[in-house]
Amino acid sequence: MATQLLAHCEAARRRGDDFPTIWHSILRGHPLVRGLPTHQIQDGEAVIVVRLMNGQSLHSSLRGFWLA
Repeated sequence: MATQLLAHCEAARRRGDDFPTIWHSILRGHPLVRGLPTHQIQDGEAVIVVRLMNGQSLHSSLRGFWLA
């Protein structure tokens, strides 16, 4: 289910949607999402982190989305 969510988010990003739009249209109401997004700096880059109920996290930066 996390890989499907990742694919949805990445498809929206490729269409030109920004993170706030993706948050409101895909992530906020998704049953796998746990809580609000947080921010981190990873290798000098700002990253938005969305924690998931399965223990994984969905990360977003200018490079795209990925699971960790």
